[in-house]
Amino acid sequence: MPEATQRFFDHRPESVKAARDFTTRTLRAWGLDDTGDIRLVVSELATNALAHGSDTEHGFLVRLEPGSDSIRLEVHDSRDPRRPLSEPAGPDPEAETGRGLVIVDALAGLWGVTPRQPRGKIVWSHFPIALPATAVRAGQEVRTC
Repeated sequence: MPEATQRFFDHRPESVKAARDFTTRTLRAWGLDDTGDIRLVVSELATNALAHGSDTEHGFLVRLEPGSDSIRLEVHDSRDPRRPLSEPAGPDPEAETGRGLVIVDALAGLWGVTPRQPRGKIVWSHFPIALPATAVRAGQEVRTC
């Protein structure tokens, strides 16, 4: 089974695409090609981390962990200890924002929030996926926020 992998991203708008690309490369290395739901969720969570949960000095971290029957996606932020709603409310139909957690709730099998030490939070999600028996072992990159 492949090992978990993670990557730190700087606090800048281009990091959302970089997080999506990192996720795609990692999942493909694990033998998964149909990764649209996970890519969309990492986009939403990375956008939220930039907008609400990280500052210019700390950025955010994306972590992917394979399980026997699922993929766990985590986005670690570094500033905002406030937890998002566990039951996201539907946004105002006229609003241009506010749909991210509704999307996460619709696409992830499970999701939630846990505190992060020494500060911030981890927004995690699980996607029921069976990894191919021939999954390639991905490299691991580790930096802290």
